[in-house]
Amino acid sequence: MRLIFIGSSDLGVPTLRMLATQKKHSVIAVITQPDSKKGRGLKESISPVKQESLKYPNLKIYQPENINDELFIRQLKDHAVELIVVVAYGQKLCREILGLPSKCCINIHPSLLPKYRGASPVNYAILNGDKQTGITIIKMTEKMDAGPIIKQVVIDIRDNETAVELNARLSYESARILENILNEIDRGTISFTPQDESKISLAPKLKKSDGEIKWNNSCSKIINQIRAMQPWPGAYTFVKKPPLKLDILEASHYNAFTNDIAGKIVDITNKELIISCGQGEKLSIIKVRPAGSKALNVKEFINGYRLKIGDKLGKEI
Repeated sequence: MRLIFIGSSDLGVPTLRMLATQKKHSVIAVITQPDSKKGRGLKESISPVKQESLKYPNLKIYQPENINDELFIRQLKDHAVELIVVVAYGQKLCREILGLPSKCCINIHPSLLPKYRGASPVNYAILNGDKQTGITIIKMTEKMDAGPIIKQVVIDIRDNETAVELNARLSYESARILENILNEIDRGTISFTPQDESKISLAPKLKKSDGEIKWNNSCSKIINQIRAMQPWPGAYTFVKKPPLKLDILEASHYNAFTNDIAGKIVDITNKELIISCGQGEKLSIIKVRPAGSKALNVKEFINGYRLKIGDKLGKEI
């Protein structure tokens, strides 16, 4: 088959690598997001998919500002493509593009659809304390993440796994699963199972505010938030006056109870900052990153910022 791969994030890199290196089918073009400028120095940044694409000199790379632009669609028609594979691209595809391949457009989505339709399924699975997630390959329709299911595989979420770690595992599973069904797609022997619309849940794009810790939540909920919000927006709180933003990078349950108000520092050791949280529970903070600084263990942080037992974390300080 002649394929076009469309994607931008790390999630799509193993799938692109698999498609670009196997022999039976050929990737003739890659579509990814335009380069951008990021960071304080506004350095040029390219997508992970483009970084991978550059390893294959014969691969045509397109980076349209708007993939649905009429002139760009005309360019794509010249490729006589049979299959389009989409993984975490970042733009919605119009009807004209969905109709380009002679077989179909497929999307690889890192959730058990119809659960967690949207941009952040991996984050929401961890945030909600799910024990399982998965990979779903669907035939694309105009409605986002709503097409019929071609293949679905359940994957366990490991204890203490972060969104970054889970995303990496799912990316490799995605490539393996697609590789196993490419020939079925080519032969036209795949079957389609409609999604159960009564079981839809959404995983919208994360906002910066989603990372702010509410200390009156349970210990488990806060730890899930810390795991889920990596790498962005990060789980964070505030300390001192004027308030200093503090990213919480690693934390664990502390096996004791307290009557103190939520967010109060109730103990400090060389390795842990013990915080009271909801339901009388305690949380042990192990690693942090103050705004504008590098990641620090608790001993380094306390020595530099002179926190003490009784200090309060949170915006209201």
